[in-house]
Amino acid sequence: MIEPDSIICRSHIPIETQIDGEVVLMNLDRDRCYGLGKTGSDVWHRLRSPIQVALLCSQLENEYEAAPGEILADVLRLLKELAAEKLIEVQRGQPS
Repeated sequence: MIEPDSIICRSHIPIETQIDGEVVLMNLDRDRCYGLGKTGSDVWHRLRSPIQVALLCSQLENEYEAAPGEILADVLRLLKELAAEKLIEVQRGQPS
């Protein structure tokens, strides 16, 4: 389960490319491609190093306008989808 205190980072599985400034991920294990859109691409770029979900959302809140709690809800939804496809790794606790 992904929570605000979870630590997340990219997994080694996806192959990444950019098309028209947006990230497209390819999971060869599942024969699937995933287009992340502008905001999803921004999140993906921030996952180069392990980061706590709460810190990620705080960074995004400084750049995007949204109702309170909306960014957290949207980010959690995206991260859960990426985790289900094994495109990110999730840990509990502090990043090393």
